[in-house]
Amino acid sequence: MKKCVYFAENQKNPEEGAGLLPGYGFRPDGSWRGKPIPVEEIGLLLDDRCLPNQAGLAAACRALSAWEGIIILDFERPFFCLLAELIKSLQPKRVVVPPSYSDYPHTGVLVGPWQGNGGYRAWLSEQQRRYGRIVLDAAPLCVQCYPGGRRCPWDKAMPETGYPCPALGCLHRRLPDGSILLWDTKQTLVDRLNASGVPAILFRSDWERI
Repeated sequence: MKKCVYFAENQKNPEEGAGLLPGYGFRPDGSWRGKPIPVEEIGLLLDDRCLPNQAGLAAACRALSAWEGIIILDFERPFFCLLAELIKSLQPKRVVVPPSYSDYPHTGVLVGPWQGNGGYRAWLSEQQRRYGRIVLDAAPLCVQCYPGGRRCPWDKAMPETGYPCPALGCLHRRLPDGSILLWDTKQTLVDRLNASGVPAILFRSDWERI
């Protein structure tokens, strides 16, 4: 993968060219969803919301056998043996795997999103030390940090102003309860990703909300 940001979205403006297409995976009964494989996209995102059975695994292998683009395995569940078998079948492909499958052949490991825990550079270096070639889940930062280290996603209205935090590469502001809010704007996210020097994946919906 090139060292740039790849946008993922279900419906895109044709004028924007190829991107990453999500929505591939399995049904609750274990069968392959059967979503058509496009010809113009750079890559596909395959999730593990539902786990495959043997027939679903075979159907996935057949469906993906001729795909020559990137396959991003956006898996969040614990290791599952049939998904490992799927990865083995995709060895010739440009496959990006999650950390739990990093022992299998791949072109990169999908890490993140970064949650503002420690300096960004240190976090990024640790991921590279551990996995080698990485691809960032570049979801924007928006987290409330409490004394003692507890962190919670922030889903309320954003402050009108914030202060740059150079060590983290985002904005911050202290809230009335003593916690600190860390968040990204488009500019802070772009600057941090440009400085990362590794490929990154960003959902269009996340980009548009900041």
